[in-house]
Amino acid sequence: MKLPEIFASPANVRTVLQGTPIFSKGDESGEMYVVQSGEVEIVLNGKIVETVGPDGFFGEIALIEESERSADAIARTDCKLLPVNRHHFLFMVDEMPQFALHIMKGMADRLRRADKRAEG
Repeated sequence: MKLPEIFASPANVRTVLQGTPIFSKGDESGEMYVVQSGEVEIVLNGKIVETVGPDGFFGEIALIEESERSADAIARTDCKLLPVNRHHFLFMVDEMPQFALHIMKGMADRLRRADKRAEG
């Protein structure tokens, strides 16, 4: 499943220039993002903990929990991002169970990578 294909709409695409913050730790979470092109760095306490590239997504945890952002997201390169608001996210979970599984798999992969970093 390619997320950009599901959410692609020229009106929805946001262009973010290299070095631009997408959100900061503590911000409200109205959207998650799917990377159509470019790379986004997820930064926690000044340390890059993840780089998200094309077809990847970020910001989903705060959206699901309806909580504040737990990290910063900064455009590593010029990016095209597809925002997904909570309403659209819930609609997709309801209408396409594979979407929910895709999101859970991505979260599980990210957790495993974090565990490996903590071990090393």
